[in-house]
Amino acid sequence: MDRETLLQAVEHGPVRVTMNDGLSYDIESLRDVAVDSTTCYLMKRGTDGRYRAIWLALVCMTKVEQLSTVA
Repeated sequence: MDRETLLQAVEHGPVRVTMNDGLSYDIESLRDVAVDSTTCYLMKRGTDGRYRAIWLALVCMTKVEQLSTVA
């Protein structure tokens, strides 16, 4: 995955990113991520209510898919 492809996908709504280890992460919007040339920094709220940073290597992303939004 490259930076531009990921940002374009997230720009059009929530996405699910699948990593090469089978784990997947939902990204709701651009405000939840910062993306550089090698890494996506994802901010997610934990069960304790605190935000956590999750570092996702772009080279380990195997799939990005749009999630449907309920209107």
